[in-house]
Amino acid sequence: MKKWLCKVCGYVHEGDSPPETCPVCGVGPEEFVLQAEPSPAAAAPKRWKCKVCDYIHDGDEPPAVCPVCGVGREEFILLAGEVAELTAEAMLATDEGTINAALDAVSYGLYVVSAVKDGRINGQTANAVFQVTASPPQIAICLNKNNLTTEFVLASGKFAVSILAQDQGDVVRTFGYQSGRTADKFAAVRHLAGKNGCPVLKNCLGYLEAEVLADKTVDVGTHMLFVARVTAGKLAGKSDALTYAFFRRRK
Repeated sequence: MKKWLCKVCGYVHEGDSPPETCPVCGVGPEEFVLQAEPSPAAAAPKRWKCKVCDYIHDGDEPPAVCPVCGVGREEFILLAGEVAELTAEAMLATDEGTINAALDAVSYGLYVVSAVKDGRINGQTANAVFQVTASPPQIAICLNKNNLTTEFVLASGKFAVSILAQDQGDVVRTFGYQSGRTADKFAAVRHLAGKNGCPVLKNCLGYLEAEVLADKTVDVGTHMLFVARVTAGKLAGKSDALTYAFFRRRK
């Protein structure tokens, strides 16, 4: 089966020909390219990391524009190759690229963080979601300052997290490859309003609702860090959770 890659958002379509319309970003078949089957002997592609939003791009060159946050190619760093064995000399020779390569090895999940403001809902893909304490139950999220979801969380002081399953890579693209300022991401996505009013995906693996602790909100430069008290949550399924590493391998 042939595989067609959308040059705009990274969606992969399987079939004899590209789709008439990309189901993620809406572009036509002219924006699709046929993916060649990888050769076993082929060299591994270069990997570029966006310094602003951590998006990973595979290719000989960085993308002209980051499909997640919109910055230019100058904001991408080439990740260093693997080190077979750590040595004292290697530890002395570090730079921004080697640091980012090490950070890239940190395990992350992939989630949809959603919020509401003045009756309008929005959500985004996020990987910086983690538990802080168990008693009381508290979590933290870190969102780019430029994102609409960040604006909503700052205004309302609440959010929801939909935990994704491994087969929900399409959801990552829907909520991560376009902006809520120009698209209604929930228009074609089945969802419910949580107790705090924030939308939760109906087919998620599980969800959490949380209230931001005002004195635990921190400006960390390009992002805002929110520590929040969990007010509701439930595990809805039993499949494996989607991780950032799994998504990159399958995208």
